[in-house]
Amino acid sequence: MKFKEEIMKYPNLTFAQIEKIGKSSNVEISTSLSHIKEIDNYRNLLIIKSETSIYAKFTVYPTNREKIIKILLAGLTQIDEYIEIFSRELQKYKIIHSSGLVFIDGEIYFECYLDLSLDDEEYKGLKIFLDKNKSKFKDIKIEELSLSRRKVNPHGHMEN
Repeated sequence: MKFKEEIMKYPNLTFAQIEKIGKSSNVEISTSLSHIKEIDNYRNLLIIKSETSIYAKFTVYPTNREKIIKILLAGLTQIDEYIEIFSRELQKYKIIHSSGLVFIDGEIYFECYLDLSLDDEEYKGLKIFLDKNKSKFKDIKIEELSLSRRKVNPHGHMEN
């Protein structure tokens, strides 16, 4: 098994984009951000969309990052005390958003977004940590979202 830094055959549990605050977007959803404390201290928004056949849910996080790492852990072999220890260790890498454990077609998946980019020094530690734990998963996908790339269109498909 090796780490993947490209799109794989596994399902995306969520779709995301990073947008400049105030910039128009392909996603035409209007919401007030006035409830977010010190919103003026942020330059961008991380917008995460999860959907099923009966709903779509958007979660919006203010951020100053222009790049954020998304990790998909596919095919967890079993749920036991190991996953609790693993998740506590993963929290050291500043989880912004997590899907939790998701069961799809007999497979268990976990997806999270980290306040980290591939260029950050902490990324090396994350790669070592994931490498040490890769035997617990069928596969691990690491993807970097950036301000200028990933867009969520109104139909939920990713565009470059």
